[in-house]
Amino acid sequence: MSVDRSDLHALLDCVPESDLPVTRKLLQALAAGWDVAAVESEGELADQAKRDVEAAEAFFDSGGEGIPHKNVLKEFDLA
Repeated sequence: MSVDRSDLHALLDCVPESDLPVTRKLLQALAAGWDVAAVESEGELADQAKRDVEAAEAFFDSGGEGIPHKNVLKEFDLA
């Protein structure tokens, strides 16, 4: 499927005002090259997503601490 920037601008115009902060963060992630679309086919993670999950598991297994849920919500202007 071919998509050009005008298609994306049209979609952005349909995003509710309240969802713009999250939309901005998603677009920033895409622009930074993050693998935000981790599913290659139904039920299978892309290789990068698998490496990310393994790295996260190793982090927590070695005593790493996560970010409190309330802090995550605040970052996305949801708290």
